[in-house]
Amino acid sequence: MTAAATPAAPVQGKMFLRQATGLVREVSLLDAFIMNTFGMNVAVGAVFLFLQAPADFPNGNMLLAVVIGTLLMAFTLLWVYSTFSAAMPRSGGDYVFVSRTLHPFLGWILGWSQGMWLIFFWIGFNAWFALTFAVPVALSTIGAATGQAGWTDASTNLLSSFSILGITTQWWVILFGALINIGFAALLIFGAQSFWRWQKVFFLFAGGSVLLAALLLAFDGGSISSSWNSFAASNKGLPYDQVIPTAVKNGYTLPSGFSFTDTLLMLPWVFFVVGYAQGSAQIGGEVRRASRNQYLAMVGGVLVNGAVLAILVIIFSAAVGTNWIGSVGYLGNNNASLLNLPGGVPPSFNFIVSLLTGNLIVPILIGIGFVLWALLGTPLSELQATRYMLAWAVDRMVPSAIGDVNDKHHTPVKAIIFCTITGTIALVALVVVPQASLLGALLAQILAFIVVSIAGIAFPYRLRQVWEKGGGHRILGIPSVVLAGVGGVVVLVGLMLMFIFNSTVNASFAVTRALSLEFMIGVVVIGIIWYFGAVALNRNKGVDVGLAYREIPPE
Repeated sequence: MTAAATPAAPVQGKMFLRQATGLVREVSLLDAFIMNTFGMNVAVGAVFLFLQAPADFPNGNMLLAVVIGTLLMAFTLLWVYSTFSAAMPRSGGDYVFVSRTLHPFLGWILGWSQGMWLIFFWIGFNAWFALTFAVPVALSTIGAATGQAGWTDASTNLLSSFSILGITTQWWVILFGALINIGFAALLIFGAQSFWRWQKVFFLFAGGSVLLAALLLAFDGGSISSSWNSFAASNKGLPYDQVIPTAVKNGYTLPSGFSFTDTLLMLPWVFFVVGYAQGSAQIGGEVRRASRNQYLAMVGGVLVNGAVLAILVIIFSAAVGTNWIGSVGYLGNNNASLLNLPGGVPPSFNFIVSLLTGNLIVPILIGIGFVLWALLGTPLSELQATRYMLAWAVDRMVPSAIGDVNDKHHTPVKAIIFCTITGTIALVALVVVPQASLLGALLAQILAFIVVSIAGIAFPYRLRQVWEKGGGHRILGIPSVVLAGVGGVVVLVGLMLMFIFNSTVNASFAVTRALSLEFMIGVVVIGIIWYFGAVALNRNKGVDVGLAYREIPPE
């Protein structure tokens, strides 16, 4: 399970598996910002915000929820991550932060849980979600907006099941998903610089699609009603002015005034966007000028992406009104047949914007961008997962081969290959076992974030010199990371309680389904067994891994 033995009492600074990771600092501020932006995924997040939040909580204010959620995440949780990343820019990010600040066991369980969700779920989920939701929606949207049935047929064929060697399943999803995983793995293996260059190209298309949608809404949003009616007439669908009364007739409650409670209950959808800007922390050892760039990439990233989401809320609401947004979302979620949209396409904002033009190029560009937003979670997940594995190997908690870094390409080749295999297995599981798609990693993620926030509170007192060396910001004499950590605990505990106890929220995110909780608990139990097993095995070899946890790992 662990590496070769070292002397029982290693010399100070010599207790790690090796004294350098083999990675290089080649990630720029722009690279880290884009990485975190793909992690937040404002495009997909906006789709679900518009489809679900106003339909579930009509008296809430989406814009206020976005502003509150953005500011809370930026200056609590992400401020904690940024402070740690500035002081301890290392691979493994929060695993290192918590294990050095609070306790090795807590750090291990946090890192293990985060890593296992990435390795055995998210890598496969990203490809599965792109091929079963993003691509079909994009194809159906293009077909619906242009009236060309071939696009809708392509969507149907992608999702259809057929038999090979007596096994009937969605073979196209498995094939294309495997190719996606392999393609991104090759890009990550054969030089990170090539990946960071390609990430910029992908971002041009993905970000451009959001910009294009925003511009269409801003300058031609008043034409949505006529565009919708033209589309509805040709598809025998529901006219624009009948959407609200039909939704009300079928159970939707129109807003009766402002409710701050309903606004707060919209925060899980906002968190789904601005709560995932910590990706660059996990590759901290590769980020240039981490003491400055991590704040800009994470805190700045949250503020920028939150602002983009707020702008989308403003211009979409101005174009069609919040009553219509809530009504069409309610029908889409509860009685989609009344809308009669071809190909089962949901009434998402990207679909609605695509109706504004009969030009084929526009819906294609928006569709490509939407798919890229879904797909780019795959390399992001692999980057984070493999850096956890590298950090574990350096601390002698997993086999040394897991942490090998190729001398030529400066990438953890074996770990990337392993993640590609497990990600493809997860993809197959998601296709074959429908219940697997209900796994709610959000609850495990929130619990991990709470632990990181607690570590932030302890950081200036447990590792004072490290904190001061990293900048040591104070506000009215109190370390800013302490204030941010306290705020993070309060906000995240409140968010977790919403997920657990509000039936509407947990029905939408499925975080309390039995399978989800069983998987989450099972991961933790296996992690506990692994931790004590690794400690005991190292002790039998004359290695005290506790000595490694008393120091900051090598870069």
